[in-house]
Amino acid sequence: MSGQNPILLLKTTHNEAASKLDYFILGVTLAICAYLAQTNPYAQLDINKETFLLGSLLVFAASAICGFKRIESTIAAIRMNALALEEPDPQMRAYFIMQLNKRGEPHNWYRARNYLLAAGLVCYLATKVWATYQNNGWIPVH
Repeated sequence: MSGQNPILLLKTTHNEAASKLDYFILGVTLAICAYLAQTNPYAQLDINKETFLLGSLLVFAASAICGFKRIESTIAAIRMNALALEEPDPQMRAYFIMQLNKRGEPHNWYRARNYLLAAGLVCYLATKVWATYQNNGWIPVH
């Protein structure tokens, strides 16, 4: 280890940890979707608890899709980076790397996934609280 560049080692460690975290979050999100799909009651679409629970499931499913897209775009970016580094012409290499830096696609999927996870949690908790008050008669239902 003493012969390796510490910056390269740190970047490699960061990329591996980020990749593991992406897979973990995707697995948890899919587990949440499976749990909600099995345990949520479903009924006709209306302004009712079942419709809002379906909405929270759809938000979590959208988050899972963003998680898949993040992993996919990260792999594509790594592949494009490898191709750019193999380019013998330094000007073309610099152009490819500049284009990679402009894209920022994996980061956009990262943010979308995280915002949707938070939104799904808020939707689910709000639905549970709303349904409790609705069942106790605190919120009038037509």
